[in-house]
Amino acid sequence: MPRRIWRKPPDEVLNEHLKNYPCPLNCSAHNKVLELFGVLTYDLASEQRKNGTQPPLRQQMVNGHQMRALIADFVSYLRDGIGSGKIKQYPNLYRDYKKNKGEFIGLALGCLCDLCFNMEYVRRISDHRWAYCNEHGAPRAFYPYLGVCPQCILTADKPHKAALGTIARSDTYSEEDVESRARYFGNKIESHHVGRIGERAFAFILDLVVKAHDPNAIIGLVFDDQHEVDAICISQGVMALAQIKASPLVLLPAIVDLSKPLTEGSLERTGLPAPKRSHTFTDIQTAEYDIGLYIPLSNAKIPLGAKRDDDFPYATFRQQLNVEVTLQLLDNWLEIFRSFEIPKKQRRGDHIRRAYLTCGWGSPIDDNKTKAGLARSDNMMKGTYASLKYGAYYSAECIRRTIRSGLFANIDPAHQYADYLEKLEDIRWGHGQDFKELKSRGASRQVIDSDNLIYLFDSVFTFNRQILNDSDMRRLWRLDSFVDKLLKGRLDDILANWQQA
Repeated sequence: MPRRIWRKPPDEVLNEHLKNYPCPLNCSAHNKVLELFGVLTYDLASEQRKNGTQPPLRQQMVNGHQMRALIADFVSYLRDGIGSGKIKQYPNLYRDYKKNKGEFIGLALGCLCDLCFNMEYVRRISDHRWAYCNEHGAPRAFYPYLGVCPQCILTADKPHKAALGTIARSDTYSEEDVESRARYFGNKIESHHVGRIGERAFAFILDLVVKAHDPNAIIGLVFDDQHEVDAICISQGVMALAQIKASPLVLLPAIVDLSKPLTEGSLERTGLPAPKRSHTFTDIQTAEYDIGLYIPLSNAKIPLGAKRDDDFPYATFRQQLNVEVTLQLLDNWLEIFRSFEIPKKQRRGDHIRRAYLTCGWGSPIDDNKTKAGLARSDNMMKGTYASLKYGAYYSAECIRRTIRSGLFANIDPAHQYADYLEKLEDIRWGHGQDFKELKSRGASRQVIDSDNLIYLFDSVFTFNRQILNDSDMRRLWRLDSFVDKLLKGRLDDILANWQQA
């Protein structure tokens, strides 16, 4: 049963918000700011409901305390891997770190964000729709989020040969027919849930980044799904409104090793049990099997145990996590990302196969509406409108000019960046009433004070690329200085506190 939680009186809550960000009564944005404060919490780890109840953990959208602890574990082990020099054992990682440590840490945070998604996806696995595979000498079952066998896709010469849930192949069907009917897109969760998970994971990671630069900075999360703002960041009297468009790029499937091959039905000639065909579906009793998290590129797995308690899979996964596992996960993720960022038509060989392990590929692998972050055009368009609205209804109306806007995502359009974002990134706009016409020697021009110009994007912050037009946001979001502060121990106390889930 949901339990009612103690809530502060409304006046006390409002005073707390106004202490963090004072908004004058005579400000044109005052009413919208107060409305925002009414649906805002600074307790990022706890589930908030408008009716004042806290549901049981199994009914909460995310396991917030465990997710935050996992983020602290991962960042701590990454810090240790860099500081100890163990990163040198992974040539690709070390090369990228030496080339540009800011870009490297951003991609590491992108991997971490996907890992948070992954834990929540595994948290939702059921006993049904596991994909059977006996193609590589040992029978296994995968709980996949894409429409392909994660083991076979890396060796198949054509993707439909690794597709799951296809019709039986015979001379009756062409390869094109088989491929067109392979419409299983994996055990995805609802897009609404993906959005809420992404907001929470991103807010946690963003909290670390900003506190490395300003220990007094505050991240707040909006708990009303219908509100136009997802989160805020307050630092030194400036408030940034965040629109978050986070969705996973790489999801590692769950796996169980089977003691013997599976059978189904019987052979017509002999009546003996017929071997079950690979890439068809089966049921797995998740409370009885030792489940693992499968790492495709190294054909390895991380033990998670059976699904028996509310902290599954976080608790057992955190027990397995160390410097080596952290670097292995990052190495796997980064290699897949490097294939993903190559334009589709330019991918060849292994780059094609690795890219099949990313979300949103399209038929027969995945639904292309599930592309990661801003790589989905709908997210890019909705995020652009949100940034424009924040500018018009908050920033331009703010009497003190202390409200900023930010579009946040785990991944930007990557190989489609030039088509989606490049020519938009430095646009500034103003209201027609603020332009003045000046005529000189028969020529006419429009002039506007610079204070009345608003950036379309004060910031577009993604883990693989940052657009930082606003100086206040540039101060908080720089990832190269985040690495320095992490290695110098500026975040040690926060990380240690978060790890006490």
